[in-house]
Amino acid sequence: MARVAARLLAEHQHRHGAGRGTVSGGGQLVYSYQHVVSGFAARLTARQLGELQKLRWCVDAIPDVDYRLRTTYTPALLGVSTPRTGMWAAGGSMGEGVIVGVIDNGIDPRHVSYSDEGMPPPPAKWRGRCDFGGAPCNRKLIGGQAVTPGEHGTHTSSTAVGAFVSDVQVLRTKVGAASGMAPRAHLAMYEVCFEDTCPSTKQLIAIEQGAFTDGVDVISISAGDDTQKAFYKDLTAVGSFSAVMSGIFVSTSAGNAGPAYGTVTNCAPWVLTVAASTMTRRVVSEIRLGNGLVVQGEANTRYKRLKVAPLVYVPGVFEDGALKAVDVRGKIVVCDSAEGPTTRSKMIHAAGGVGMVIFNEEMEGGATWAFGNVSVAAARVSQADGQKIVAYVNATANPTAGLRFVGPLLDPSHPPAIAEYSSRGPCNMSNLGVLKPDITGPGTNIIAAVPGGGGNASRTFGMISGTSMAAPHLSGIAAVLKRARPAWSPSAIKSAMMTTADVTQPDGTPIADETTGKPASHLLMGAGIVNPTKALDPGLIYDLSGLDYIPYVCGLGYNDTFVNEIIAQPLQNVTCASSGRIEGKDLNYPSFLVTLTAAAPVVEVKRTVTNVGAAVSAYTAQVVAPKGVAVDVVPPRLDFASVNQKLEFRVRFSRVAATSATVEGSLRWVSGKFSVRSPIIVLDGTLNLVQN
Repeated sequence: MARVAARLLAEHQHRHGAGRGTVSGGGQLVYSYQHVVSGFAARLTARQLGELQKLRWCVDAIPDVDYRLRTTYTPALLGVSTPRTGMWAAGGSMGEGVIVGVIDNGIDPRHVSYSDEGMPPPPAKWRGRCDFGGAPCNRKLIGGQAVTPGEHGTHTSSTAVGAFVSDVQVLRTKVGAASGMAPRAHLAMYEVCFEDTCPSTKQLIAIEQGAFTDGVDVISISAGDDTQKAFYKDLTAVGSFSAVMSGIFVSTSAGNAGPAYGTVTNCAPWVLTVAASTMTRRVVSEIRLGNGLVVQGEANTRYKRLKVAPLVYVPGVFEDGALKAVDVRGKIVVCDSAEGPTTRSKMIHAAGGVGMVIFNEEMEGGATWAFGNVSVAAARVSQADGQKIVAYVNATANPTAGLRFVGPLLDPSHPPAIAEYSSRGPCNMSNLGVLKPDITGPGTNIIAAVPGGGGNASRTFGMISGTSMAAPHLSGIAAVLKRARPAWSPSAIKSAMMTTADVTQPDGTPIADETTGKPASHLLMGAGIVNPTKALDPGLIYDLSGLDYIPYVCGLGYNDTFVNEIIAQPLQNVTCASSGRIEGKDLNYPSFLVTLTAAAPVVEVKRTVTNVGAAVSAYTAQVVAPKGVAVDVVPPRLDFASVNQKLEFRVRFSRVAATSATVEGSLRWVSGKFSVRSPIIVLDGTLNLVQN
């Protein structure tokens, strides 16, 4: 279909007197898609676009948009590398034979994280080429294209599949051995971004190249455009749909627009949307006040120790002149985060200041992870600690403080929490019916490979934070699952991850929101923090084939032309009349998102689960009902007689008390060692996101 469409464009060009490969008036054909959509990418003027849209064969013209780019310890943190009991041991695999395609900016192909020592040859199905500016490919980095040694792409790809590297140092501190989540998986790298800008049409090209030409098994995308739009206008959703239809798992980042609600992107239900958590690693910058109080903040740049210096609090906006009203020469400046730390530190340095303690605004709460590039000794502290420091300054005639860079350390007193920056749900899209994000992975202070420069093998590592770092963790875990459970569909792998995710710490305390310290909502963490080992053996799965998504897409109100030509590739002649329509709430998803209003106080949904545990088994429903909502499961017990048997159940949600807030609960199917948990979110129809 794409070739036909491109030929039609060429005929249109000929009628308007344009040369070959161009569009009338100077436009240019960029790419003809063969698998992910029936169409092409072209550079057009507004006039040319208007002419094109009048033609009967033009279904839609989707503008190109720029997406933005959103480890030594995480294999142990997630229990992947635990001898005998971890995912690698229990699954008998580190991703051997699985090809992970990472779509990002460039990489440093000579980095030791891409060593192929101990790697098997690429599988016979691999059909890609190697184009890394003369750098050779090997059995680890088997192909792809990149011309720049991008920091982001090097970091994300090594997080997913990086080889074992010993004696890693970051910020002149030894941090141990590093590896990705699937250290024996193969890597195909696709450079589509320049620095942090990724044209959506180039990303679509890379999805088509990896999924349909080269033969990848998993696609990892750490980018998004920070908007929510109809799926047929979202090229990530369009391309990933075709990939998932062909059995390829797609992992994407949720976005870095937190802590505001309703900010999550990559909302398509066929992709895994990954939120970010902190981890026990902190990069400590210690503040010692003149009164003896010691406060631990964080910094991302090593600095020379300041033993004692005068301390001054400067409120207000520096760029509006607040800093000019105070003599900060030789002093440490205390300030809020109304302006970015890079801006503030530069202005403090220019004014003669020697240090900065920046504290959070109220909505940022307890977050301390360091951000920005600072040019003076610095520490970021929580909102509460900031208030303590300001109170000391205001109550003391000659306040002083010292700053000491401690560096990276593992601090068990700071267990993983949902990161302040991680985008929150729900997706503000009509009739979506699916809870996003899906799941959470480590995203803060992640140590992984970064370019080292020079022509020899580099072993430089760096520390970056973001949902960009969380998504490749899940991509690598998906690769190990795909190797261990080759018969599972992408939806089965997603279900296994989600229904076994952790919502509590090992000591039983709830996973917290970093900003508030309170238990995290499912709108923050999805199903919870991934537990890779449990995902190997989930008991039950909520499975979906590619065809199952068509009634869902039709139920969103898209017409047959959009469904057939844009969404449903590589299927042909799909119609909503033949496939039918379902509401979003009835998609066979491992979570529940429903809306109850005064006009519609009762909603019923249906699901089907597949037994992948013991052949003869019985599961009993256990419900934690959302506040003010009655939840009835029919039947309350599922009896299986064989492996892969499917059974259907229904869940009825009823308002029993008036409320104007989003509430949540859970449904577990419990049988012996298995506890198959699905989160429940009930909206009130107004997107009022105040939590009970």
